[in-house]
Amino acid sequence: MVKSLKIKIVLSLSLLIVMLMAAGIMSILDFRKIGNSVDTVLKNNYQSIESAKKMLDAVEREDSGILLWMIGNKDAGIETVWSADSIIRKAIVNMEKNITEANEPRYVIAVMDEYEQYHSSVKKILEDGRSAEEFKRIYDTETDSLFLKTKEAINNLMVLNQDQMYRQAGIVKEQSRRAMMPAIVSIAAAIIFALLLYFFIHTYFIRPVRQLISSVKEYYPEKGQLVAGIVSKDEFKKLEEEINQLIYRLRRTKNSM
Repeated sequence: MVKSLKIKIVLSLSLLIVMLMAAGIMSILDFRKIGNSVDTVLKNNYQSIESAKKMLDAVEREDSGILLWMIGNKDAGIETVWSADSIIRKAIVNMEKNITEANEPRYVIAVMDEYEQYHSSVKKILEDGRSAEEFKRIYDTETDSLFLKTKEAINNLMVLNQDQMYRQAGIVKEQSRRAMMPAIVSIAAAIIFALLLYFFIHTYFIRPVRQLISSVKEYYPEKGQLVAGIVSKDEFKKLEEEINQLIYRLRRTKNSM
């Protein structure tokens, strides 16, 4: 059993400090975990969305390039087509590196398939030996519809990543609420501990002091010893014993005179 008031005080305060530190560390670890996971997912989603936007812009430029070629501006048209094709293929590679959804590879494959069909149709128009009427017929009956399907596939992939970002925002909100629980628990525990600490202080500090004060006020030499009724074995009990020793010495001195 602890007999020192100093140790009792230190132990009681140490318990509160340990509780608050534990709650704080748990909250920090939870927020760090949330931050790392969210940063990775959102970064990949954002890059995929940016790649999709680049692809949409590039495929429209490729379509503009083939139209330039068809109206006679062949050099500018071919340069635009191959430049757009290079951008699209780089964007597809980036998308494959930033896959975050379980079904996202299927969307990426769909984009690749639709674009390959569209680009093959574009190259068919660019082949030598075709008449203006023939490549116009190819564009109207084949290339234009493949262009629209390619855009639709890219849009579907972009919407998938946008939806994931919205869902991730909801998940972050829920995880943040859960991460707050240790702090709430620590506050509740601190309140409960404060009540227990009040009871401790009242039992081991205030009540013994009041007992000593009351005993001193009611003490008369005829009673012999001062009885404060302190049952603890700490410094207050020692003080009671020392007061009785003082009374004993004073009485002995008085009797010897």
